[in-house]
Amino acid sequence: MKLDLTQLMNKRIPSLSFDFSLRPEDVADAPALPGDITLRTPVHVAGQIVDNDGYMALHAQVSVTYATVCDRCLDPLENALSFPLDRIVTAGAAAVENIDEDDILWIQEGGIDFDREILEAVSLELPAYHLCSEDCPGLCDICGKKRGRECTCGEKKEIDPRMEIFQKLLDKMEK
Repeated sequence: MKLDLTQLMNKRIPSLSFDFSLRPEDVADAPALPGDITLRTPVHVAGQIVDNDGYMALHAQVSVTYATVCDRCLDPLENALSFPLDRIVTAGAAAVENIDEDDILWIQEGGIDFDREILEAVSLELPAYHLCSEDCPGLCDICGKKRGRECTCGEKKEIDPRMEIFQKLLDKMEK
């Protein structure tokens, strides 16, 4: 979505509020999300752009609900993600000398179109590891079922063949 900043640039208004939803499939050349992530809702973006004499500051709150699988047990799960997005908006380079280029939105044709930056921020804010619960037991190495509920492999002890000699020694010591 392109935000028209002409009134803000001409000092007619001190700030511009916005509130919109964004779907990745509607953005040309959108950055790809990780393969195991599916967005359940459109990305909701709400905030404002404030004029600070020479540059403008964009403050937004981004939120989305996504689906994925637990990295330990592969159960499906759904999470909500919400984070702030702050950027500097400017038309010239003089006002932004000591600012990281990733934090700058450049005004083009009287406005900004930052859909791609929003989707990129969503991709970067996603957790690297997803768990259904902190104490998720994961899958059994032997049978592949979820440990605890479905798997009974933990009840019987299997010994690495290379360590059988040590087990024999332990058995002798116990007798």
